[in-house]
Amino acid sequence: MTQSPIKNTQNPIDLPLPPGSQGWPIIGETFSFLRDSQFVQKRHQRYGPVFRTHMMGRPTIILKGAEANQFILTHENQYFEVNFPPSTKALLGNSLAKQIG
Repeated sequence: MTQSPIKNTQNPIDLPLPPGSQGWPIIGETFSFLRDSQFVQKRHQRYGPVFRTHMMGRPTIILKGAEANQFILTHENQYFEVNFPPSTKALLGNSLAKQIG
């Protein structure tokens, strides 16, 4: 028996967020991320493979691990949209960011 993907009929605003911290207003956890090379690993241990944070002025969801990456690569534009913040686009260059995102 094949299961079809679960369709979400709820308003996205009403859906629960993954566990995590938004950090300080506006700056979020940007400084922690930049100072601590183990930032993602520590949050992964604390919250699991899917967690939220706020970096570079934007709310961010981080998925870590092979299963999470497979989900992202096989479900893009079905459940979410991949987007890069302006700072990442500036680092990657306009043409590369368009190819990836």
